[in-house]
Amino acid sequence: MKVYSFRLGKGDEDIEQLLKGLARNERSQYIKNALRFYRDFGEKISKIEAMLEKIEASGFYPPGPREEAEPEQAGYDTAEKMLIESLENILSF
Repeated sequence: MKVYSFRLGKGDEDIEQLLKGLARNERSQYIKNALRFYRDFGEKISKIEAMLEKIEASGFYPPGPREEAEPEQAGYDTAEKMLIESLENILSF
């Protein structure tokens, strides 16, 4: 079985704190799980980030909370609901 190791350098204090909080036998499994997560979801997260940037660049911002929808906004509520459902579908990949 191959053994891989790495060194922490300047700027890696956050990683050091995280690994320091784990028991010695938990560190290896934690790192393997993190690498698998990145392998499986890294590209999907990048795609979601690109989609969100496009949405922000388009100038669309969902409205703030409101108490009651006005009748002339009924069509907008449908569009908002579709957008939320679409984002939920994207995030569920």
